[in-house]
Amino acid sequence: MLKGTAVVGSGAFLSFSQLFGLSPIAAQSATATMEAMPADDDLQTIINVASTAELFATTHYLAAINGAKALGLDDAQVAYLKAAFISEQDHLELLKSLGAKPVASQFYVPNNLFSDNATFTATTEVAETAFVGAYLAAVRILGQSKDTMPYAVTCAQIAAVEQTHLALVRQIGKKLANNTSYAQYTLWNPSSAVPILKPFLDGKADGFVGPVAPPSDSDIAGIRAEATKLGYDNPGVPFAAMKDMPM
Repeated sequence: MLKGTAVVGSGAFLSFSQLFGLSPIAAQSATATMEAMPADDDLQTIINVASTAELFATTHYLAAINGAKALGLDDAQVAYLKAAFISEQDHLELLKSLGAKPVASQFYVPNNLFSDNATFTATTEVAETAFVGAYLAAVRILGQSKDTMPYAVTCAQIAAVEQTHLALVRQIGKKLANNTSYAQYTLWNPSSAVPILKPFLDGKADGFVGPVAPPSDSDIAGIRAEATKLGYDNPGVPFAAMKDMPM
């Protein structure tokens, strides 16, 4: 899973380093030539990495929802997180239906992640930036073939949703939400996200606690039951599953 982990832009991992005092993994320059880039991830690697990110996201957002009082979140902000949870769970279920296997089944987190608003919003911002970058990398790879083009479009759909999560968490952190003209293309391959998220996967970094278990079936059902009240009324259809193509 760690094959071909060159990072196009090192900002995402270095931000985690700044947050938690971690030693940065060497990253490839954004100005490297195309010939110098590593081989592309295969489809199984792409969906495995994506499903791991989505499982982490559902775990992360559920813990934040449960820690809303400690984080000082208001009702509207909790609704943002619940809606984000539903979409991440939908992504995870789609990926699993395609044969994805997450590379982790539990996660580790900084000990104050769900009690300190600044840590939570900064960490989520970096994570969502990595997720957007991973899905855009998948678009680059899967868009090269007619056979995988529908999956490329679906990855673009998911990246667009992850970008909304990024905007909302920036707003929760009292930053300008819509601060960019282009989503950040930070990773050459989806697997490049693995070393970025490594502290959350192995729990070896100082100050990290856990493991934190992913959401249970009852957790998922409970938040899904609130979807209508939240205004979550347009889950959409993945392009790869559309029977009637828009013309």
